[in-house]
Amino acid sequence: MGEKVTGYSLLVIGILTIFLSVFSVYMVFTKKQKPVDLFTLPGISIDLSNLAGSDLPPEAAQLKGPEALKTDLVQPDIINAPLNLFAHLIFMGFVANIGFKISSLGVQMLRPIKVNLREEKVPVR
Repeated sequence: MGEKVTGYSLLVIGILTIFLSVFSVYMVFTKKQKPVDLFTLPGISIDLSNLAGSDLPPEAAQLKGPEALKTDLVQPDIINAPLNLFAHLIFMGFVANIGFKISSLGVQMLRPIKVNLREEKVPVR
């Protein structure tokens, strides 16, 4: 009797784990929830002062400021958002796989074990 209770509880826990991971992926893809910020990479930028401002006198270059000619080629959000989304999807797939393994253990505990024995026939001489 204890195996049946354990089997049903493992089955329910596994199915709930799978549904929670699917629900989390659904909430992230409908933008009702944000994925965890696992990646916080800087954007790709280029310093144009090396190209255009190299012939300026030092006083004029200091008036513009060191960040005046820095241009972003790719913003950090464009890099980080797909990486975070992909990482969330991979992690939730891992969680769903764990839920499948737990529910599979529960199903194996619920199955009856039947052993069929055949009688060995002794040949007559």
